[in-house]
Amino acid sequence: MTTAILLLAGASTRFNAWKSKQLFLLNGKPVFSYSLETLSNNKSINEVIVVVNDEIKEEVSNYIKANRLDVTLVKGGETRQESVENALKVMNAKDDDIVVIHDGARPLIYDDIIEGVIKTAKEFGASTACIPEVDTLALRSSDGMINGNADRNRVVRIQTPQAFKASLIKLAHEKANDLNATDDCSLILAMNKQVKLVTGSECLRKVTTIQDAKIIEGMIKNDWI
Repeated sequence: MTTAILLLAGASTRFNAWKSKQLFLLNGKPVFSYSLETLSNNKSINEVIVVVNDEIKEEVSNYIKANRLDVTLVKGGETRQESVENALKVMNAKDDDIVVIHDGARPLIYDDIIEGVIKTAKEFGASTACIPEVDTLALRSSDGMINGNADRNRVVRIQTPQAFKASLIKLAHEKANDLNATDDCSLILAMNKQVKLVTGSECLRKVTTIQDAKIIEGMIKNDWI
């Protein structure tokens, strides 16, 4: 069995708009709908849990009903970590099953990447999508000056989806305490466990600002995905 957890409960503090970025329309559809539909229709996923906050709960619920999606809604927590924990408490996955965790702010998720992280998690216990860094990287000093270069060949940009054996991700959250990690792989690394990298996509861009949303919308309209 594979459970997918879709996180929609972020505060959107950097989006600089009157509404949640999850409700922002990309080519006529809300941001959250893209990843929700992909996860719901993926043949390897048996259960979808969507974590929402009160601000968007009604809109997400109405979309689920209108499209007859088999989805469980869970209330989000104060942090991303708490939101994942809330979903882990209600999922049906057993210890040897797989849990896929995805940020709804990355709408352009693809089945091949989902299948890749699931397959890799079954073998290694934990996996994440990522892409290589192509820009020159520099170390910054406290006074805002360049303090040396970093080897970009040893750096990747972590994305979601991320996938884990259910027993491992549950244990990681139990041991996390107040770590307040920005992703779930950080909790695995905090236990001195390894995470296997899976090739992601430049299309898995995260919607953080309105500019990000406009770029992703352009990708959709011009069929660059």
